[in-house]
Amino acid sequence: MPQLEVKGLDRSEWGSSIVRLHQSHRSGIERYDVARITNTSDRSRSYDAVLLGHDDDSAIYMAFDTRQALGVKKNAQLDFELKALGWFDKLRWYLRTPDPRIFIPAWLAIWSVGLGVVGIVLGVVSLFK
Repeated sequence: MPQLEVKGLDRSEWGSSIVRLHQSHRSGIERYDVARITNTSDRSRSYDAVLLGHDDDSAIYMAFDTRQALGVKKNAQLDFELKALGWFDKLRWYLRTPDPRIFIPAWLAIWSVGLGVVGIVLGVVSLFK
């Protein structure tokens, strides 16, 4: 990947688990898909985030927490690698992300599916009694 300048997100997006990146640098990963961003100068630093677009093809836009996790500062150059997450890693990300706008609905969905399965099992058991 090319080195891109790191910039901050707009104030309205502070605290979000998103990274804004021009389509030409997304390695074929679709918009709104969850990907792992790895700092290639320090491979131990990576962060999972939703990729969104931006018109600026010379910069990558990310929130403070993402910059901290990747070990970069604003206006610095970042050489990075992107990898799309599989379905299990996406599910784990949805449940573990610090963004309450994402993890609360994810946990509600998990509980709903679990209770639905329990209801089906109890319904089937009651048919045989």
